[in-house]
Amino acid sequence: MRSAMHETIPDRRPAVVELLQLLASEEKQVAYEVSPGGDITAELFGRWCDAYAFDDRLFEACFTQSELIALARFSVFYQSRRRLLPQSHGTAATLLGSPAWREIMQEASIALERISA
Repeated sequence: MRSAMHETIPDRRPAVVELLQLLASEEKQVAYEVSPGGDITAELFGRWCDAYAFDDRLFEACFTQSELIALARFSVFYQSRRRLLPQSHGTAATLLGSPAWREIMQEASIALERISA
């Protein structure tokens, strides 16, 4: 039974799952639109930083301990590869051609599997 406190916690899980699905999918990235001339690389990283609130108790309440570990591992990996990513001015094509991005996509897929299990 959920306590009244838990009912007031915003469920951040759907947004994190949706973003991991985007980060793991070439098709979703191609369909993803940014403003003309916008940098999809920077926008996706910014969205991840906004979604992943690792020191936020409300965020942590939405996931199990093992899921939080999987998310933390992905976040560290993403941050470690970020400097290797090309700017992608409004298109996913440049980003998708980057080996570092392909590694991030793979890690996003692994994280998604771990929190969807």
